[in-house]
Amino acid sequence: MKHVNCQAIANNPTQIKLKINENRRVFIISDLDANLAKFEQALVAVDFDESNDVLFSLGDAIDRGNDNFALLSRFKELGVYMTLGNHEHMMLESLLADDHSYYSLWVENGGRWHTQATDDVLKAITEQLLQCPLSYLLDYAGMRIGLSHTVSADWNWQAPSEHKPYAAASLLWDRTIVKQTITKINATIDFSVHGHNTTAEPYWLGNTYHIDTHYLSGKPTIVELKPLIKAFMQLNSV
Repeated sequence: MKHVNCQAIANNPTQIKLKINENRRVFIISDLDANLAKFEQALVAVDFDESNDVLFSLGDAIDRGNDNFALLSRFKELGVYMTLGNHEHMMLESLLADDHSYYSLWVENGGRWHTQATDDVLKAITEQLLQCPLSYLLDYAGMRIGLSHTVSADWNWQAPSEHKPYAAASLLWDRTIVKQTITKINATIDFSVHGHNTTAEPYWLGNTYHIDTHYLSGKPTIVELKPLIKAFMQLNSV
């Protein structure tokens, strides 16, 4: 596994554990690419109730679009639980650690918007992102469910590595499961959900579920966790 530089995110938690009452609806979305309108449309489509429903965003909320600050501000209003993605990682290393290699990669892949943003806006965004973990481990409806931007095939959800260069590579950048079509079950989790790897439709590989549909289909996927649990159990009862 390749390690990555992660000076700026050294203090971001690798994993946060959450137990959520199974009477609450839990939704997951990913890779919104700074598109506030598509986000609001997704909320309307599931009749999202901000007073009771729970929402997770699996990174890459920023870049490519024009609503970087507005979208993250909306996340704050709704109490969205957000993980970092590789785009947030690039931003933080570029602006806070003055990493020139990350900066070049960032501006070539949708990060040029920052040149038109005020210092106050960039400061607010970086401060918000520094509070985000790399992953969540949920205890929900009797299941252990991992949430992260991506994941490596050998990631241990029950004993996550605290070596940040390895953790960041595994949870923010890795594409091995998808590129090699790895269907081996990760026994340290019931299942996990991820963005990062573009697809026209969500799909399973082993016990990983991939939902980054925005780039190829033009529409982000928002998935409710309880029906996904039911689908997973049916799929594995065959």
